[in-house]
This record gives sequence, C-alpha cells and structure tokens, in this order.
Amino acid sequence: MRYFDSGVLLKLYLREPNSEQAVALVQEQGGLPSITALHRLEMKTTFGQKKGRGEISATERAAVLADFENDLAAGVFAVMSPAWAEVFTKAEDLATAHAATNLCRSLDTLHVALALEVGATEFCTFDQRQAVMARAAGLLVVP
Repeated sequence: MRYFDSGVLLKLYLREPNSEQAVALVQEQGGLPSITALHRLEMKTTFGQKKGRGEISATERAAVLADFENDLAAGVFAVMSPAWAEVFTKAEDLATAHAATNLCRSLDTLHVALALEVGATEFCTFDQRQAVMARAAGLLVVP
C-alpha cells in the first residue's frame, strides 16, 4: 500500500512542479489513495495560503476547493480514521530517534507515523527531509 503525503495529493489539484509525476504515482497504485483528517486540513490550508500569497485568485481557490470537496464526497479517496494517540506516539518515537539527524519537521514526521499506522509499505513524497525520515522508519520511498 502506498501512502501519499498531502504535498503529493495537492499536486493533483494545483499545477505545480512534479504535478505530472504525482498523477502518475496515484495512477500506478491502482487503488484509491488514502486520506485522513490531517490531509484534509493541510489541503484546505494550502489552498487558502496560495490565495493569500496571490498565487491563485479567490475564484481559483473556490474552484479547487469545490473540486476537492466533490472528490471527497464521490469517494475518490479511501478515508482513513487512524488511532491518533498511536500515531502521535509513533511520531514522538521517530522524532526522538531521528529528528536531530534528518531535521524533519513535526507535521512531516506525523505523516510518516500515519503511514506506519495504516500499514503502508511505500511512502510518496517530494520532500527530501521527509523522505529520509520515511526511510529511517523502514518505508520504501517513492519516487
């Protein structure tokens, strides 16, 4: 099973560097990409940040948010509700063991812990520090 960081999923909705590669990674999986409350929060936050920074217009933000909400309602994603206490415990353990050497941020570490909690074997990210953390956790990093 592949776990997709929200940065990869974001590229399905906004044209950014690596967007084509993100689409290919999701299509290669053959199943529905998993999504959690953390993904939803980060996606919606990023849409707002991009509007606030002037990278997209209010109309574009409304359209991309509507597309995302429609995909959630249509079952494009496999909605997962992990045991959050376990996820945070795993994230703390990962941070204790690896943060000093890989400098991975807390939210990125949380995604790696989520991947472990949901039983993923592959971790998809374009973030290099997060990739190092995922490898340290025993996940195969794609790409």
